[in-house]
Amino acid sequence: MTNSNSNKSIYALLLAVAALFGCSQSEDIVSNSQSEEHDNVGVVFRLQTDVSSPTTRSAEDSYTHVQGVPDEYKVSSARIYLFDAPTKLFVKSILLTDIKRTGTDTAGNIVYETERVSVAQGTYDIFVTANTSRLIKKNTEDEFLADIDSLTYIRGLISDISGGIVMTNRASDNAGTVLADKSDNSDNVINISLERVLARLDIGKGAESFQLTDDNSKLYATVTLDGYYIVNLPKYYYSYRHTAVLTSMTEPTWSLSENFGNVKDVNGYVIDPYFFNKTIDASSFTNGDKYYEHYFGDYSNPKSVTWTAFKPVAQYNTSYSLENCTLAPASKNGYSTGVMFRAKFEPNNNVYHLSSSGSLEVITDKTKYPEVLYYYNYNFYDSAEALASAIGIASVSTDNLDLYKARKFEKTDDGYRCYYTYWIRHLDNYKATVMGVMEFGIVRNNLYSMLITNVSDLGYQDPIISPDTPDEGETYLKMVLNVKPWIVRDLTNIVL
Repeated sequence: MTNSNSNKSIYALLLAVAALFGCSQSEDIVSNSQSEEHDNVGVVFRLQTDVSSPTTRSAEDSYTHVQGVPDEYKVSSARIYLFDAPTKLFVKSILLTDIKRTGTDTAGNIVYETERVSVAQGTYDIFVTANTSRLIKKNTEDEFLADIDSLTYIRGLISDISGGIVMTNRASDNAGTVLADKSDNSDNVINISLERVLARLDIGKGAESFQLTDDNSKLYATVTLDGYYIVNLPKYYYSYRHTAVLTSMTEPTWSLSENFGNVKDVNGYVIDPYFFNKTIDASSFTNGDKYYEHYFGDYSNPKSVTWTAFKPVAQYNTSYSLENCTLAPASKNGYSTGVMFRAKFEPNNNVYHLSSSGSLEVITDKTKYPEVLYYYNYNFYDSAEALASAIGIASVSTDNLDLYKARKFEKTDDGYRCYYTYWIRHLDNYKATVMGVMEFGIVRNNLYSMLITNVSDLGYQDPIISPDTPDEGETYLKMVLNVKPWIVRDLTNIVL
């Protein structure tokens, strides 16, 4: 971080350039307990992006970090809202546009310095927004927070961030900030840690195809993943991160000190705008107000889905999403953000036909493979009758194949298709049958890196999601999931 001598030099330059005052705008002043008749003091805001904290409660299983792109951490403009801390009444808002990147601090955070502004001495609750043009004019903190939370990114899955990502501070971090004259006549320097309201999703596969083997390591099929589709993407967000300690769906009375900072270790949740609409009965949720984009219930035919193609092996597709969290008992497929994967598979010379003599025979000519395949115990069958013979029963109904752990696959123009789903995990409790607090979900300012490294079985015959199914369960995908604080390491100014 910039040392004190360098800071003084910077501030002296800022003071000497009167034009800088024209770059900040006092957009609204309300005459409350903080009066402009008081002695003013100079203030410089130091904005830091990519700041993370161990109290984000992520499934941080790797201390490696990725080099981000400038659009992910740039701060084009920032708006400061000042409220009188004792009375919670609005005092002043300031738009800052002359923002200079000064480098990185020792923790690797990108650091920006703002122009010097003049503020009346006092104790303030400071709220900051970046990269958004919206101006909120409210007389009290409560009114301000209620108004600024009614925001949307329009799209649920964001790929274009060229305009910058909306960022805010954790509101409680800068509560009760004292601005006063300094004995050395230097400016007040206020450190503001900004976090993005978006999370980053990286999705990739470790191989072009995966071989499936039985219990004796015999190959029975080859699976190729060729597309994915992210479901249940929220479109609305809280500007300032909301948190709460919850054991039920009772919404708390929002408090700046209790609900706008770090997540508590015990029963601590991040809250999104629809959190308390997500009941235990997920099947009753209809998404009538279009809160979710790519809502799972809006499609039932795989042909109606636009699948995203994978990048080359070991490379990642990157996109951005708003946060989506639920109470542990409501962590179900109907609400959670998940990734549906499309695959095609090829049997390994193990498709059987029931001959006229009643014996099962391998179909050696692949051009004669049927339009419908029945899968059972690592082999495939061309009819329900052949499947029944393999199971050892007189007949089998295609309506209850699950009873026999069998599945049916239909042939398409691309061959036989199957589908997998993976529900994005935020904090693993390492208990395969117990849903943990904040175990499944997406939280702002985190990077979710998902790399498929293996496939353990054939997927399902249809891309159908059962809303009341808990997120905790078998996916048949072996996934390396790294949930990381989204830190950008600046590699441009390294001296060896």
